[in-house]
Formats: sequence, structure tokens, C-alpha cells
Amino acid sequence: MAGISMAEAGTAEAEEPMGQASELPRWRRWLIIAFLLTGAVKTTMVFTTVVPVLPLISDHFSGSGDDVLNAQILVTIGPVGIAVSGIIAGWIVSQGRLRLTLFLSLGMCCLTGLAQLVIDNFYLLLLNRFFLGLAAGSSDVAITSIMAAQFSGKMRSRLIGFRQAIGSAGTVGTMLLAGWLADHFGWRAPSWMFLFPLTTLFIAMIAFDRPIEVIKRAVATERFSLLQLWPIFLFVMIMTAAHTMPSFQIPFLLRENGITSAVLISRVPALSAFISILTAMAFGFVYNVTGRGTLVISATAMGIGFIGISMATTYEMILFWIVIEGIGAGLTTPFFLARLLDRVNAEQRSTAIGFKMTAMFLGHFINPLVVAPLRHNFGIHGAFSIIGGVMVIGASLFLVRIILTRHKETIL
Repeated sequence: MAGISMAEAGTAEAEEPMGQASELPRWRRWLIIAFLLTGAVKTTMVFTTVVPVLPLISDHFSGSGDDVLNAQILVTIGPVGIAVSGIIAGWIVSQGRLRLTLFLSLGMCCLTGLAQLVIDNFYLLLLNRFFLGLAAGSSDVAITSIMAAQFSGKMRSRLIGFRQAIGSAGTVGTMLLAGWLADHFGWRAPSWMFLFPLTTLFIAMIAFDRPIEVIKRAVATERFSLLQLWPIFLFVMIMTAAHTMPSFQIPFLLRENGITSAVLISRVPALSAFISILTAMAFGFVYNVTGRGTLVISATAMGIGFIGISMATTYEMILFWIVIEGIGAGLTTPFFLARLLDRVNAEQRSTAIGFKMTAMFLGHFINPLVVAPLRHNFGIHGAFSIIGGVMVIGASLFLVRIILTRHKETIL
């Protein structure tokens, strides 16, 4: 196969699904596109394989200290690895080692994921989950870099939305499957799902059997440097910390409400992800119409959802408010990625994607650290109320900023 040129056109009409597409068989073109759009699924498995079993992990490694916090740290150490991968993989990809990064990271993702089936030492499991996050994050940086170099403008926004929707669909499926496996075979059983990265590795070796040539040709709006984009990275971290509330904190809110079934627990973040699918499918339209207002919609819906969850007295009411929260959650991740790629200097695109990954998963890591003092002082329900209120207030202030700067070109 001829080397794949990821040339980026300035208009949607000129954009080709793959560079030199006419030289590629149709089956290979569609294989590559399918691989790119499903790339986020394995990253979500870093979380979905353990979130439904957080209470079981807490009991298994019970001892001195805060067992709840220890279990949550076990989840969030994966995001630390992903955060580190954003810096390392972004730099490696920018040096032209895209295919090597892709293949090695997929293989390591499979090996470290399956290792969770046998490791029984808490600290060794922490170390393994760090490398699992490192591998999953590196593969995501490589895949996103290919997509970012290939598309621009409205077409890129639509594809980002589709990719987020497929990733959320993967979250739903793997979350529900993890709950079922845990109820029937124990808390380790969901780790068998890490055979999936092995499958994607074989697909990648077929799809990219020659070096991938990434031609970075910028369009007019992509002119800001990496350092100028710090507001995006800061907001990514803050919003992601809130975005993880259904996954990291709701299992313990449900337990406080007397709900301990792993299946019932898994349905809550899975429902949030399912609603996110529907919202993400419409992201391209919403973003092209509302621009920065997309962030206002996202933060407001999530904040209202969290407040409603804190006051809900039944499982069914929690599910209702999760629907509201999911509407906002579905817009969050694609908004920041689209905004970043619409602004970043083309020569620093891969590094910027890596930094965005780092900021996002630092948000995952700080969630239990921020919520822990709120939980101890106000209870888990109070923590949801406080975070939801802060988000609604923040969305209102950002709306005012949008109005005041509506005729100016801004980064965020």
C-alpha cells in the first residue's frame, strides 16, 4: 500500500476521508475510518472495568484508612498514566513516530489490562493501572492525531461528535457488561474485556501496513501557539473533574441509599453515557450554531443534574436527573477538542492533543481528592449539591463573558 498522506484541506468539500484515497481499496478506506472512530472505546475501558465494582474493590482491599478513597484512587491512578501519556506520546508523535506509538501502545494496553486478573497486591495493582493508563492514553493521542491532521472545519466537528458518540456507546456496553461479569464471576472478571485492544492491534497492522505520512497544512483560524491555549487546558481539567462524578461518586451515593447491586450501580453511569451518545451525535450542529455557548449548555445541564441527584429519594429519580446530566456531558469532551483544533498552530497539533489529554485525565485524578473533604463535611449528597451549584454559577458567568466579547476572536 502506498504511504497514507493525511493532508488537511481548507474546505469541507476538499476533504477526503483518507489521503490518496483513490490509491486505496474501498475496504481498506472504510477499515481505517472505522478504526479511527472507535479509538476511544479502549480508553473508556480503563474506567468501565472497575467503576461498577468500586464497592467490591473497597471491601477486597479493606484495611486501615479511608477504604472508599483508596478504591477511588485505584480508579484514578489510570488517569494519571493517561495524563503522563499525553505529554510523552504527544512529543513522540510530533517527531514522526506515529505508527510505532500506535502499535506499542495497543499491545501494552492489552497486556496491562489482562494483568489485573492475577495481581492481588494493592500497590502492585496501582502500578499496573498506571501503565494501563499510559498505554491507553498513548494510543488515543496517536489516533486523534491522525484524525486531526485529516479533517478540518465543520467536517472535523461532525467526526469528533461521532467519535464521542461511539466512545460513549462503548462506555455503555462495557459498563453494563462489567456489572454483569462482576455479579456472576467476581470483581476481576471485567478485565477479560482487554482482549479488545489486541483485536484493534491486528486491525491497525492491516490498515497501516506502511509508515503514515502526516502533512500539517493549517487553515486560517489555526494560528495560536501551545502556550496561548492554557485557558482551554485549565477548563478541560475542571470540567472533566465534574464529568466523572457519575462514575466515581454515584456508586457510593447509591450505597448510602441502600443500593449495592453491581448491575444497578452500572446502569447509572451507563445511562449517562447513553444520553451522551445522543447528544454527541448532534454536537457538530450544536457547536456550529452556538460556538462557545456549547460550554454554557453543557455546564448548566450537568450542574442541574447534579443538584437533582443530590435531592433524589428514589433510584428512578436518580436515573431521571442522570438524563439531564448526560445531555451536558455529551457536549463537554467534543467541545474542548473541537475548540482546541480550531485554534492551535498546526505544527503543534499533536503536542496540543497530548496536553489536552493530560489536562483531561488530571481532572479524573483530582475528582476524589476534591470530593473527599466535601463528602466528609457535607455528606455525599451535599457534595453533589455544592459541585452542581458551582457549575450553574460558572455557566452563568461564562455566558456574560460571551456576551461581552461577542465581536472578538477569543481562544475560549
